[in-house]
Amino acid sequence: LDLGGPILDIVMEAGDVLYVPTGFPHTTDTVEGTGVTDDGADSKTTSVHLTMGLDTHVFGLTYAHLRWAILQRMKKVHSIAIRTDEVYWQTLETLPLGFLAPKGEWERFHDKGGVMSDEYVDVVAAEMRRLLIALEPQRWNVPPKEIEEVLSHLTETDHKTTLTSTSTSTPPVTITREPIPTRDEMTPIIRYFFETHAVNLFAIQNHMFTNVDPHSDETIMKAYHSSQDQNKIMGDLGAFAGNVDMKERYEVMEQKREEWARDALAANQK
Repeated sequence: LDLGGPILDIVMEAGDVLYVPTGFPHTTDTVEGTGVTDDGADSKTTSVHLTMGLDTHVFGLTYAHLRWAILQRMKKVHSIAIRTDEVYWQTLETLPLGFLAPKGEWERFHDKGGVMSDEYVDVVAAEMRRLLIALEPQRWNVPPKEIEEVLSHLTETDHKTTLTSTSTSTPPVTITREPIPTRDEMTPIIRYFFETHAVNLFAIQNHMFTNVDPHSDETIMKAYHSSQDQNKIMGDLGAFAGNVDMKERYEVMEQKREEWARDALAANQK
């Protein structure tokens, strides 16, 4: 597979942070270099880098999860056969949280105590609408020009594939199109994802990774309880979306971990 030349080829300095989007091919190299100390003497330094990640797919912080919740809440079919890799990866992009948010919106979000501005909601709703159309151009009752506009921004191969799927076959087939979810219909779900779901997850992550000592029993127990709290939040997301199976799955997971913890504690006390 030829990926072509690198888009970015840099040497990172101490204190630099580089964001690599999900699924983006990348490679790193930790090298030993030479330098000069403050007094002019030669010195050798070893570079060390730390990679961190928040599992946005695991914790439901992607447009794919937002689409799933919107359609579930509206009692619409959410299963789909993905036709193109490009659109598939676009749906798996992380929701615009933190530094991914539109300029100034994350600051306003915090200033308002974790409440999205209407403009912030508009940005997310507009992108969700675009992805709904790109995924299923045949499904939604939207102006043909809007469909063409959405598909025109795909790569040539994917564009042709999707256009072919929307063309009329012979003999003609009548397609009954559904009303696409409106901005007002999407708003409460978008707000839940940002103002409740994400905020709660970030709070747990912040607690879990603050004052960490890997040799401390307290840290280990904190990680365990935080993991259980995360399972509960995912169960709450399932309940909010109306997905009983997901809610029950995480409840069972919580219960099994509680049983494991009790057994481990009992064995340790013997």
